[in-house]
Amino acid sequence: MAIPEPLGLTRRTILTGAAALLAAGTAGFTAQRPSHASGGPQIRAAAAGWTGRDGELLVLTAGAATESDYTLRLLEPAEPDAPAELGPPLPLALPADFHPHSMAALGPVLWVTGAVESGPDRARPALLRIADGTAAYADLPVPREIRSGIATAVTPFGATGLAAVIEGSPDPHFAGVTRSHLATSVDAGRTWRERPLAVGLGEGYGTVLAETDHGLFAAVADSTGALAAHVGTPDLQPAATVPGSGRPMAAVATAEHVSVFSDRDGTVAETRFTAAGAPLETDPNCACRGEVRAVPGGRGLWLEIDGDHVRVRGAR
Repeated sequence: MAIPEPLGLTRRTILTGAAALLAAGTAGFTAQRPSHASGGPQIRAAAAGWTGRDGELLVLTAGAATESDYTLRLLEPAEPDAPAELGPPLPLALPADFHPHSMAALGPVLWVTGAVESGPDRARPALLRIADGTAAYADLPVPREIRSGIATAVTPFGATGLAAVIEGSPDPHFAGVTRSHLATSVDAGRTWRERPLAVGLGEGYGTVLAETDHGLFAAVADSTGALAAHVGTPDLQPAATVPGSGRPMAAVATAEHVSVFSDRDGTVAETRFTAAGAPLETDPNCACRGEVRAVPGGRGLWLEIDGDHVRVRGAR
């Protein structure tokens, strides 16, 4: 039986079976949620540094009406504060059974996280490797504690490192997320290590990743909105917790700090940490317009998405 999604909740809440898990897992956030009046494609993820297209900024889009029909496109930045422009779809097909969430690039290889429906009310976290115009599933180390779930955040680190978050539940038929695990590879996805990040999650859960000059940074929010920072290379250790931060949307690292953007009671809040994970300050309203999405591989870059208007923020 389907349970209506409460107003104001996001993918980080109650889900109803594998189909809902997949759809909600690729959805955006409700903070100042933009409308798509013109029916343009919706940006689901972004990545920079892909040498398959000369290192240009890529975005993954979904059809406004279907919330599927996924395509990869180039995003052309414009003048400061002017909307960027979406290019035409690239000739890179995704598997029909794959529901994408986030992406990152390592040289000529593009990595896309997401999930594949594996049975009634079940979904399996998945990682897609795209190289030379061909997409294939990678051997992501899904832990035994997650029998239904989705691979979410992903980021490169170092010269050949890749980190991906795996979220889900040990109950194959429980349509909620209770655990967050981190999978890391230091050899461009050939071998992997996996470790738990957080348990006991629920409404308000979520994990975001960033690469800093000191290694990986992860922020995990629990059901109360408390944001816990983890740092390390590549083994992460708890660093600090900031209560009341909200549902995290993106982590963006600069030379000076790491900003975690969160949905906090319908507005976008920004919580800043040092690269070592020490909290700096929290702005309860960062004046961001719409949704915020990180750009893995683009240090200090993030997208501000307000309806059909997309702005590239951060120094280029």
